[in-house]
Amino acid sequence: MGSANENEAFVIAVARALHAYGQPAHRLEALLEALSEPLGTRGQYFCTPTAVFIAFGDPPSQRTYLVRSEAGEQDLSKLADLDALVSAVGRGELDATAGSEKVSAIVGRPSQGSLVLRVLVHPLVAAPAALLLGGGPLEATVAGGIGLLVGLLEWAAGRAEPIARLYLLLGSVVASVTAALAGMFMPDLAIQLATVAGIYMLMPGLSLTTAINEVATGHLVSGTARFAGALVSFLSIAVGVSLGGALIASLSRGAALPAALPPRAAFWPFVGLLVALPAVMVLLRAQLRDALPTFLVATCAFSAGQLSTPLFGDALGPSLAATVSALVLGLGSNAFARITDRPAALVMVPGILLLVPGTMGFRSVTSFLRRDVIAAVDTAFAVGLVAGALVTGLLVANLILPPRKAL
Repeated sequence: MGSANENEAFVIAVARALHAYGQPAHRLEALLEALSEPLGTRGQYFCTPTAVFIAFGDPPSQRTYLVRSEAGEQDLSKLADLDALVSAVGRGELDATAGSEKVSAIVGRPSQGSLVLRVLVHPLVAAPAALLLGGGPLEATVAGGIGLLVGLLEWAAGRAEPIARLYLLLGSVVASVTAALAGMFMPDLAIQLATVAGIYMLMPGLSLTTAINEVATGHLVSGTARFAGALVSFLSIAVGVSLGGALIASLSRGAALPAALPPRAAFWPFVGLLVALPAVMVLLRAQLRDALPTFLVATCAFSAGQLSTPLFGDALGPSLAATVSALVLGLGSNAFARITDRPAALVMVPGILLLVPGTMGFRSVTSFLRRDVIAAVDTAFAVGLVAGALVTGLLVANLILPPRKAL
């Protein structure tokens, strides 16, 4: 066991790394508290989406540290390695000094998957997203093309800070313009659905659900701040889509009207799920050995939601079905964590991305921009119900089968 300063330095390094990979406040604080016991570092922890405050010791000799960082993209591979490292230090297999060095090595190593692969994977998320949203092969084809353009824009954003700051706005403009142009030549195309599917990974649905989860677990500051960030993201995307649509309308009087969405075969959403899952895992930089459990748990959760929707009626069907899906997802993820002694988030995050109500939030904001206040409020209320239902399902799953780990 290292000295007190070395132990505290390790705790700070772990907090900085996990916070940068977007871990929510309740998980991060729980892990830091669990880590403090074997290291003997009495501390208090306060997490927000952009900073972590760590106070070691008791007043009046308490020492407070501020860890300022911007939450980055999810990296499930590094998350798994950090969790294994924290467990090893907690068991005394490594001292804090060696642990801090390994944290730096994990954070500093190149991320899994080449940049070219990440660009090419975007269409493999966007196309099946169209099927998940009720579209058919035509919408999937157009959404895949939009996804490729968004992937190229992400590549450019990684090399130019001004583009990175306008990434959501530019991506939504590109999606809207591309879908509208495609609609001129494809009268049967559901333009709005293809647009939303093309920018599916830009939707902050996961942030919205995480924010509600943080509020539900008593982390009010972090939850409300994250909720505000999700709302601004929705606004940026909606403004971009509106700008793109207005641009096409001004250039062409013959701009296609949105096509009505015809009924689709029931198997299309399941096809979309099976194609989207591996692509989402690549974008999240998940490890290959987690592919099978993620497939099993996510498929069971999605199927449970699809099968239970007709049982609850039209009024509460989507909300209660979301609860069932989240319950199955939470139970499966917690079972994975207990069996493998690895973080439940490795399975839960890819699954929850396909359940979150991000597209519903987008429709609510676009209704406000069209001054259709009644539709906007109605959709926003539905978003709140579905997001709350997802959080309820996850909390009940933790009650039935508690995970052994904080992550």
